[in-house]
Amino acid sequence: MTDSSPTRRLAHFASTLRLATVPAGVVIRAKELLLDYVGHTLSAAGEDPARRLIRFAKSVGGPAESRIIGSDLAVASPWAALVNGAMGHMAELDDTHRGTMSHPGDSIWAAGLALAEKDGLSGEELLTAAIAGYETGIRVGEAVMPDHYRRGWHTSGTMMAFGAAATAGRLLGLDPEAMAWALGTAGAQAAGNFAHLSERAMTKDFNCGQAAKSGVIAALLAREGFTGPTDVLENPRGFLALYGSANNRPERLTAGLGQAWKTLEIAQKPYSACRYIHASIDALLALRNDARFGARDVRHITARILSTGAALVNDPLPWEGDKGLQGTRFSAQFNLAVALLHGREGLWNLLDKTHPLEYRDAPEIREIMRTVTVIADAELDRNFPDQWSSIVEVELKSGERSSRRVDYPLGEPETPMAESMQIEKFKRLTALAGWSEAKSMAFAALVHDCERTPTLEPLLLHL
Repeated sequence: MTDSSPTRRLAHFASTLRLATVPAGVVIRAKELLLDYVGHTLSAAGEDPARRLIRFAKSVGGPAESRIIGSDLAVASPWAALVNGAMGHMAELDDTHRGTMSHPGDSIWAAGLALAEKDGLSGEELLTAAIAGYETGIRVGEAVMPDHYRRGWHTSGTMMAFGAAATAGRLLGLDPEAMAWALGTAGAQAAGNFAHLSERAMTKDFNCGQAAKSGVIAALLAREGFTGPTDVLENPRGFLALYGSANNRPERLTAGLGQAWKTLEIAQKPYSACRYIHASIDALLALRNDARFGARDVRHITARILSTGAALVNDPLPWEGDKGLQGTRFSAQFNLAVALLHGREGLWNLLDKTHPLEYRDAPEIREIMRTVTVIADAELDRNFPDQWSSIVEVELKSGERSSRRVDYPLGEPETPMAESMQIEKFKRLTALAGWSEAKSMAFAALVHDCERTPTLEPLLLHL
């Protein structure tokens, strides 16, 4: 098989990648993303959608190959990938790639951990496969963006079927031809839309789990010699043609492959909220700190958010029905009220599942929410998706006005979370799952040395 076409070039890259050829900074970033994924996925294990998925996985059963994070259940690897991928997206704390408006790590790590455990593989093999998945999946997404997203496709579900397949295929040791088959079969399964938004339905999280499961199935089938189209991306009836538009950018499928590392473009979330809210949070916290005003001093807050984001997070009172935790995580008004009244510590408190609903029902929070106006600002769309910008304007009761613009919220590559904040986030999330600080730090140490571990069993035992 030649590797002249985009699909084949991506397959060859994913199949032959070696950790020794990956820059050290990329490897470090992958380990940070793994630690982050485990923390926020573990914290979601007790949520209602997770419990339902776990019951489903238990009912379908299969061999006890792969653990479901935060439970005592092991099931067949595709079902573990489904549940762990979905749980990764539940807490709104997952990693983000702004160029594709996606959350790649949910599907990549879910697929990777499922097969690494099933086949008893090493930490080096897991990291190598995950990096191959990030590099492959993101490039597929970039080739069809932004029209793919604007048409209603959930990129974390569609493009990450390819990322998960690359991860799974690398773990299974597929050669370039079989890897191309796996990508082809992933393309046959790529799915996920945003129809869930109006009702905050559980399919939001399912999309990420489905991508992980699809990738695992695609790779397992390819190992058996089950063929898929080796030109699934560029085929006239393939992914770009059907899922994209006249504005596709196929050159992005392989641009900088093996040199410009997409893994370094991944952002982390400090707060349990839709990423489109984070720039507004940062702007308000900065204004609150600089001007030293409190909630009682504020007459009105205006959050100008790029129009794509505003359509998702403009959720003021009165809320219709009980949107539960997703209601709090997708309301700019709610998160800005918490930021104004309680500051960063209040936002950290939202990691605990009891606080969001308590805050939501607190009279003082609801009063502040009524003072917040979200405006879809078309001017901010000019640099989207390269920038996820927001401008927050605060009017005080004294008549004083101030504003702050944030283009890169905390956690982006341009404004990274300090290592100490990453560890603090992990410790808080694992404490909610009953871990001691000693256990959390021991696990973090295992991840830090992941590439030197001949087996992942010591790490997996914690889960």
